[in-house]
Amino acid sequence: MDQLFSDVRILDLSDGIPGPFCARIFADYGADVIKVEPPKGDSTRRRGPFPGDVPDIEASALYLHLNRNKRGITLDLETDTGASLLRELVATSDIVIESFAPGHMDRLGLGFEQLRQCKTNVVLASVTPFGQDGPYAQYQGADILYYALGGMNMTGDPGLYPIKKAASMVEHQVGNALSVATAAAFFSARHQGRAQHLDLAAAEVAQTSVDRRVQLLLGHAYTGECSRREPLSSSALPMGIFPCQDGHVQIVTTPAWADRMAKALGRPEFMDCLAKPGGLYSPELKGDIASALDQWLMARTRAEAFADALAHQWPVYPVNSVEDLMEDEHFQSREFWVQQDHPVAGPLTYPGPLARIEDGFALRYPAPRLGEHNREILGAQLGHTNTDLSRFAGVGAI
Repeated sequence: MDQLFSDVRILDLSDGIPGPFCARIFADYGADVIKVEPPKGDSTRRRGPFPGDVPDIEASALYLHLNRNKRGITLDLETDTGASLLRELVATSDIVIESFAPGHMDRLGLGFEQLRQCKTNVVLASVTPFGQDGPYAQYQGADILYYALGGMNMTGDPGLYPIKKAASMVEHQVGNALSVATAAAFFSARHQGRAQHLDLAAAEVAQTSVDRRVQLLLGHAYTGECSRREPLSSSALPMGIFPCQDGHVQIVTTPAWADRMAKALGRPEFMDCLAKPGGLYSPELKGDIASALDQWLMARTRAEAFADALAHQWPVYPVNSVEDLMEDEHFQSREFWVQQDHPVAGPLTYPGPLARIEDGFALRYPAPRLGEHNREILGAQLGHTNTDLSRFAGVGAI
């Protein structure tokens, strides 16, 4: 099948989450992505979970998630042979994605100026914690660090400590941003016939992520007001996460939706109280609504609360576990979840494509085992013999 990027070859030299996630997006839509790892492998191979909780560099769930639809080789770029082999690959590639510290590729003789000699319109996409220059350029980074620098003081209960949103949310967002910027640079390079070097800083992406940061940054620019953590709601209307019979639900109640809440709870008199001066912030009314809501929720499961509230167009949504999410009829009906068999980890279920496009997404092959395609790519495609490959291995280049 001819996919969107089926005529594009990408060398993924990056480690961790952002670069590999970006490369996987291209791979999902047809690009020939070659995962280039050092002989010891990408760092995510050593991050769990693992099947049966037994560490195995070929079965890390994170690595498999980030590297499906890619082929894989090993190259030690610190060796002259490894660097030379990479230059050969660049000559037949369109995009190189890397996450080394600024200046490292130059020291290896693989910087932007050297790579554009191999391919005149190559795109070099560099993703680093803080960018290629500036006082922080050589600092390392992590998801929680980006979140802290990006305004973590805005999230959490105002009476407690700031909190970070779960997992690697920022690093995946960085991968998304990198894929958009890389696609733009690629089309520019292809049409203009000249190389492009893309410099993306993870910490800068964090400033524009999908919470209140941008709103508060602009507010500070306009008024000088500093950000602060705020309670979810000081009004009588319920807002936030509440317990029910079998878990929790997320409730959103704005003044415009108060009548929906009152009807769902079977308490129309709440509307009369809310209409009185100061009623919205009446402690007594807040207590009455809280009591009625508690009774209503404790008589219902998450699914029942969702269905009953939905009948009145009141936003009450179940807080799902992973199991709930994978069994949700909506996502199943859209075939969002996809299953792929891996020779070591076995059959696993993954999130599907980010967007549905005709002749777009396809599962072609699972994440590569370490050095799985050395013979296919370095041998058959670049023309090196088995003797050459043995020699490369002998000097530690592969």
